[in-house]
Amino acid sequence: MTNRGVRWLAESEWQYGVTFARGITPDELAVRLGAAPDGARPPATAREAVGLLTDADSGVVRLGEAQGWAFAAEYGEAAGTRHDVLRRVSRDGVEAVNLDPQAFHPPPLFSYAADGELLCSFGLGEERRRWGSRPDLLQGDLEAAGVLLPSGGHLEVSGARYGLRIAMSLGVIEKRFGLSLPRDLLEDGRLPLAVVGGRPSLDGLTGVR
Repeated sequence: MTNRGVRWLAESEWQYGVTFARGITPDELAVRLGAAPDGARPPATAREAVGLLTDADSGVVRLGEAQGWAFAAEYGEAAGTRHDVLRRVSRDGVEAVNLDPQAFHPPPLFSYAADGELLCSFGLGEERRRWGSRPDLLQGDLEAAGVLLPSGGHLEVSGARYGLRIAMSLGVIEKRFGLSLPRDLLEDGRLPLAVVGGRPSLDGLTGVR
């Protein structure tokens, strides 16, 4: 797998949600996820972001932009996984995609909203069960990739091949929407960070005034 696109999430220790938005800036995405408009945006690594999660209400996002989409990697309280929040993110003609790893309760989930409406959502590995106002939006793409089968079922694999199976569905989503995440920045680099829940202290981060 490459270090761009989103398929690489399936082979990583994927434990954070990602919300994408097309039509707004990364800073506006943070605000729609709950950040203060005038809040600090210090650069932070993934490890530093996780270290800020001192209680169950804490939530922070690391922000970026790739392939014309703003993105927010969500740590702790991940608002973008909630369909009401994703609809809010997508208001006023914006498109929004959320990828939720469901680390403690698989399968991972995909959701897509546009102009304030949830259009399509399903579990990766359980694509036969879909919901939203246009649940069949990706059906043709999933069939072309061999994820959905002519019999009406979906591709099932053994546990050893589970990661590859999830990567197949992520590949469909990646291609359909043109999504990309810079793996080197997400895993090892620094990205602007915003607080979206709780009161985590940013005092230890460089760039905080």
